[in-house]
Amino acid sequence: MVRALAGAVLLTTVVVGMARAADAPPIYDKKCKTCHSVGGVGGPMAKNGGPLDGIGAKHDAAWIKELIADPKSKNDKAKMPKVTLSPEDADAVANYVSSLK
Repeated sequence: MVRALAGAVLLTTVVVGMARAADAPPIYDKKCKTCHSVGGVGGPMAKNGGPLDGIGAKHDAAWIKELIADPKSKNDKAKMPKVTLSPEDADAVANYVSSLK
């Protein structure tokens, strides 16, 4: 019974995380795409921020969320500004970006 309950909680967490990642593209387009690219598609300053392809293979969603909130906390030479997002939007974008493997 305990195993079944733990499995259900884990499955729910994964499904909710996936749903939030699906919400991310419009947020990504508005807040990130100006300076970054995915699949070769980026905004006018994408060369400055660089591609995000493959970042999920290097960092998990928690690390990415911290980077979004305070880039200098992860790289003292970061040129990226702090991005203000609601906790839900930050989770969605971090889950989306971490899925880019």
